[in-house]
Amino acid sequence: MKTFVTLFRKNTYFFLTLVLWVLAGGVMQSIFTPEELFIGINRMHHPLTDVLMTGITYLGDGISFAVVLVCMLVTRKFKPFLIGLTSVLLMTLVVQTVKHMADAPRPMLYFQEAAFVHTVKWVSVHYHNSWPSGHSACAFALFSYLSLIDNNKRRGLLLIGLALVAAYSRIYLAQHFFADIYIGSIIGALASFVVYGLFEFRNLTRTPVLCPHAEAALLAEAKLG
Repeated sequence: MKTFVTLFRKNTYFFLTLVLWVLAGGVMQSIFTPEELFIGINRMHHPLTDVLMTGITYLGDGISFAVVLVCMLVTRKFKPFLIGLTSVLLMTLVVQTVKHMADAPRPMLYFQEAAFVHTVKWVSVHYHNSWPSGHSACAFALFSYLSLIDNNKRRGLLLIGLALVAAYSRIYLAQHFFADIYIGSIIGALASFVVYGLFEFRNLTRTPVLCPHAEAALLAEAKLG
């Protein structure tokens, strides 16, 4: 438990913002209906943002995570590679299991009068397996993972901002409801956080702890050598 608390404290820029997002998202869902949340976000569109959101949504694609993992292998960062690979596999297993069990309708299937739903003509719209959002989960898993391995913790604000925009794009493109991206974001972030924490805990338990006398003896031996 201490490992996870320490991990949270070291990465407050990302994970404190995540907590605020979870709280704000919960409040929004208690105030507005799923239909109101979807329509309120989806109706705010522009030809320029159509193009931007089409590109941004790929931040939550599995290919983006795969590119990062390949970079880890090329640079011979094997431990970060294993953490990332385990995180994305765990996230995928949870999301796909829940998604196919729920088999929730997507916005284009849910709304009988779909004419008012904004879609982008070059984006293929899906109709089934809406909850939770796989792209949102992948985006949050990826950027949570990057924030954990990044030495510059202040970049966590930028990383969670990118994750939120990627999740937002799923509603903008009429692929998901708010609840889909909300749950997806929690699953994705937790997958990376838990996996990274377990790796850290494993390393701590395998590190030998020396008594003060033993440490002093080793230092003295090193000086003599």
